[in-house]
Amino acid sequence: MKQWTIVSGLTLSCLLAAVLFLRGQPSTMRGPEAEKDKHTINASGAATIRIKPDSARVFFGVQTIGKTVKEAREENSAKTKAVLDALKNLHIKDLKMKTSNVNVDLLQSHPGEAISQIVGFRLTNSFTVLITDQDAAGLSSKASQVLDTALEAGANQVQQIVFFVRNEEEVTRQALTKAVEDALANAQALAAGAKVTIRDTVAISGQPEYYRYGGQMTQNSMPVGGLGGSETPVVAGDLEISCRVNIECRY
Repeated sequence: MKQWTIVSGLTLSCLLAAVLFLRGQPSTMRGPEAEKDKHTINASGAATIRIKPDSARVFFGVQTIGKTVKEAREENSAKTKAVLDALKNLHIKDLKMKTSNVNVDLLQSHPGEAISQIVGFRLTNSFTVLITDQDAAGLSSKASQVLDTALEAGANQVQQIVFFVRNEEEVTRQALTKAVEDALANAQALAAGAKVTIRDTVAISGQPEYYRYGGQMTQNSMPVGGLGGSETPVVAGDLEISCRVNIECRY
């Protein structure tokens, strides 16, 4: 039994010594493949695709103030209904509306102070209007119509206008493809300068970013251009989808 223990201990010692020996040897002792894996080129690529929007969301608000919540709510309901009915009467194809938020604020005579009186309540009914049109000029015109009609009917807040494209995923994939192609071209250029040949691609990483430009309005703005008979100018600018990727290639 003791002899077996001694033999096992010698075997384990030999294996441990062999491992330590191999760790201390140069990389060439581990085979040619390990050395080849160190020969890499890192490159990045970028692409931007510009596309016309085919949809728009207009964010409105109707705000009323009353001495009681009931008073503020009743006035708000009447004004909001008038705005929604006016928008429906435009008979714009595929126009969709929905409530996004209802908020009630307490109004005090001396806000922030220990002694104050409740002087009323402010109720804000926020809703969105969805407009679609394949033609950017037509989309702009419809957005102007909706904007002016809502303001004339009683909306007193225009919180935001956002233009977008419905097939965003498809356009994003196009940008990704072009960004990778650009990165590979850059890697090939680096390899040509170093007089080497790229064997394969090891890794690809990147994060696309989506940018919206044109016709976006800031919160609480109140355009009044349509009240005198002329349309408020709204321009559906180009949308841009930009993508950047990093690649690692072996040579």
